[in-house]
Amino acid sequence: MNKSFVVRDFFEGKVKLWKSYWLVGELLNGLVLLIIFNLEIYLFNNNKSVNQIPFLDFTNLALISKIFIFIWTIFISIGIWRAAENYKGNIIWIVLTFIIVAYRCYSLRLIFFI
Repeated sequence: MNKSFVVRDFFEGKVKLWKSYWLVGELLNGLVLLIIFNLEIYLFNNNKSVNQIPFLDFTNLALISKIFIFIWTIFISIGIWRAAENYKGNIIWIVLTFIIVAYRCYSLRLIFFI
């Protein structure tokens, strides 16, 4: 894995499954979502979502934020899914990863339709 192609390697599933899931899928994803919520407050003066911090409310976000979250979620889901397909370890981790990634993609509908 060349350091200059980290994003491409992630998207192609060449990064180890634990790194893909925990570092990108959870840690970086949480950071990106917090950045989006802060941008909503400062750029769009949208404080409706902030009152729900324990349970992040994506329905009150601006359309551009929703589209970015949609694209970001699809991107990380593809990278994690491909890393799970390339994983050579125990089958239970592959199945659990597929279930979690599928649920993440399925729950995207909530940001547009509620």
